[in-house]
Amino acid sequence: MKNVRVFYRKDGACKYISHLDTNRVMLRAIGKSRLNIWRTEGFNQHAYITFALPLSLGFASECESMDFRILDDDEDLSAIPERMNACLPEGIRVFRCAEAVHKPADIESAKYAVQIEPMNENEISFSELSEKWRDFLSLPEIIVQKKTKKGMKDVDVKPYVLAFEMKEGEKAAFDLTLPAGSTLNINPNLLIDAFAQSVGIELYADITRVGIYIKGGEDFA
Repeated sequence: MKNVRVFYRKDGACKYISHLDTNRVMLRAIGKSRLNIWRTEGFNQHAYITFALPLSLGFASECESMDFRILDDDEDLSAIPERMNACLPEGIRVFRCAEAVHKPADIESAKYAVQIEPMNENEISFSELSEKWRDFLSLPEIIVQKKTKKGMKDVDVKPYVLAFEMKEGEKAAFDLTLPAGSTLNINPNLLIDAFAQSVGIELYADITRVGIYIKGGEDFA
């Protein structure tokens, strides 16, 4: 028996599938593909899978992962992506399968590709929007309302912007790296909502998670 990690992309209409429903989709795909994986013991046995870093509803991703245990040590892991993709809906595609290297607890940050645009396209140009976003991230502090176990709390998220880079082009697009993991998780929508409120413009944000990293910036594998 060995620990296996499946890496997959999630986009299109499937980005609106909740984490719980994604779990169900994956369990059904595993069952239909007849993968011989470890199941829980007891009266109501079921396949056991875990996700390293659940994805927020409405986010696309190029770097999701799911773990399970293969009972056969001689199982050809390179064949698993094709077997699972034959049983998955359009919008979820497995692109790699390998033995797990890092633990989910090792995750420290995630990188997001973000594109923002005004709900009213005549309200502000993309160049103005990009400039206002740069100015916003240059503020000495960015106070947002963050939900905690004790309720809503004012938090300065400026120190948590680990990396930021505008993209060239006509759209207001940028890459944003924020803390992620079991210890601290900063949702990019916290920043985007605070920015929209500061400029008084209703925004639409298209967000894709493009990287998950452990300490030192190494890719989670």
